[in-house]
Amino acid sequence: MQFKIISSLLLLGSFTAITPALAQFQSDRPSFFRDGYDLMNREIQNLQQQQKNSTTTPEHPQQDQLLTIQQGPLQWQKYLFRDGGFSIWMPSGIQSSENVVLETGMGEIAFEVFATHPQDSRFVAAYSENLEPDKLTNTEELLAAIRDGIITKTKYELTQENPVNFEEYSGTELTMKDESAGEIITFRVYLIGDRVHVLAVSQKNVDGVSEDVVNFFNSFRLLQ
Repeated sequence: MQFKIISSLLLLGSFTAITPALAQFQSDRPSFFRDGYDLMNREIQNLQQQQKNSTTTPEHPQQDQLLTIQQGPLQWQKYLFRDGGFSIWMPSGIQSSENVVLETGMGEIAFEVFATHPQDSRFVAAYSENLEPDKLTNTEELLAAIRDGIITKTKYELTQENPVNFEEYSGTELTMKDESAGEIITFRVYLIGDRVHVLAVSQKNVDGVSEDVVNFFNSFRLLQ
């Protein structure tokens, strides 16, 4: 199964930046992604503090236990991307990572990309290198350049684009489609400080954006 759009666009290579959070929790919390985030954060903040004080290497990411939550058929795991400065919940599945350089009208932008592959889908979290000041003068122009770079690289059809925000940061949501493959790909792209953060989900044989995609996007948090 190929997911040419995300694998050719996003990047996330070094496991130095990826630390699965620890501990095991019960699976009877169906509302976690909607209204249980603060409760869960209180339960794991001591664990996260321990992780902040530890070191990891690409060969040996810290993974003493797995913090997971069962919701429907998917088992969700929390990942901490220290270099990228964020955390996010992703469904368990085959994992992949890569470095990708995206060609844009504002020049090349290098990304670190990490993905999980549950069933007929692909969940991606990516962050860019620290961008030069000249790329940061106009947020809308930068987001548009990244959108166009994604379209050029993947050859997918852009079907919808909407502005979105994360806290005080601006972003855009892109929906793309590959009719021949029956695939829908949804992106959230944010400019946070001097980095671009990209979240994306590719799903096959679906009619629209699923609740799992919304849960994935909504679990994105900046590390303190």
